[in-house]
Amino acid sequence: MALTQDTLNRTLLTRQGLLTPFTGPLPATVEAIGAIQAQYWPSVAVSLLARNSEATLDTVYEAFERRELVIGSSIRGTVHAVTRKDHPLYAAVSEATDADIVASRNEGKDPGMRELRTAVLHFAAEQPREPAEFQAFAKEWVQAHPGRMSPANLEYHESRNWRPIYRSNALIRFPSDGRWATATGPKTYLHQPERVPDVDTAIATLIRRHLAAFGPSGPDDVATWLGLKVTHARTVLETFTDLLTYTDEAGRTLYDLPDSKLTDADADAPPRLLPRFDSTLLAYNAKYRQRIISREYWDRVYSGKNLQILPSFLIGGYVAGTWSTEVKKKLATLTLEPFHKLSKADAKALTAEAERMVRLLAPESADIAVRVA
Repeated sequence: MALTQDTLNRTLLTRQGLLTPFTGPLPATVEAIGAIQAQYWPSVAVSLLARNSEATLDTVYEAFERRELVIGSSIRGTVHAVTRKDHPLYAAVSEATDADIVASRNEGKDPGMRELRTAVLHFAAEQPREPAEFQAFAKEWVQAHPGRMSPANLEYHESRNWRPIYRSNALIRFPSDGRWATATGPKTYLHQPERVPDVDTAIATLIRRHLAAFGPSGPDDVATWLGLKVTHARTVLETFTDLLTYTDEAGRTLYDLPDSKLTDADADAPPRLLPRFDSTLLAYNAKYRQRIISREYWDRVYSGKNLQILPSFLIGGYVAGTWSTEVKKKLATLTLEPFHKLSKADAKALTAEAERMVRLLAPESADIAVRVA
């Protein structure tokens, strides 16, 4: 069965809670939509505020304080927010794809490096640690164990102030005082001990999670999202005997879960505001993102100079512009920058959604404003 771009678009929006928002606990929403890219910390809240109609800044922060949600290095070596239950799955895939090993210096064969990483985990299990504490700990360990680490690894890590040892997926970011309501996110790291025993099972589980959150998808889409080789993703997909198969307008084979439903291409798609680095723009092969953004508009959302994907908004289900916020004194202003002229009805609906979002993002502001650039 061949699927149109609009059918894929509406199906994606449904599964991401962008057609009809989710309700209920935030961990359930995160499990449904997949890992939230989080190197820009405010994106996590925006992602959830856009997808769960009951979410507020307080409920987002509370979920992290209770460690129902955790944030740390994950798939593709990038910081993501996931549920605590799912963190071991993402950590296993990160390790299997070498995304967790920043130094490609045969680190896995270096007994001294393995010993140091184990010592670091014990050090960070006691309490959240700052980068400077990890650096001091590593230097003391090296002095106490002369000759244990290879010269290449020693030189590599010293040149990077030992950052790779605390950006492991075994360490989550957790504030030293337990408070999460900050603009920049936590700067200290805590050991997250839960692990999965079988990497192959973890990969298979997250491939099915990708289909549930972003499908129907091709092997190259799955590989892009999880940081796998396309051949690996295709091999695992072909081992599943229960998957549905479709084709897209490019003739690619797409896979989907047997109990997943497609959404009608004509379903109404309300305006939505997406955060910086939104997952819907990153879950597919770069050649096939047209189910959410046109090739023309990609260059206006993606900044190659600093590798940023700007906050964007959807009109009719597709990216149609970018947005930004500014808080001065007691006024919070959200500015919309459309890529094309909007109809009066679309502009009115988008403004209403922007007002909802800015109120949620700046609850302490006495007044809010929405401006269309």
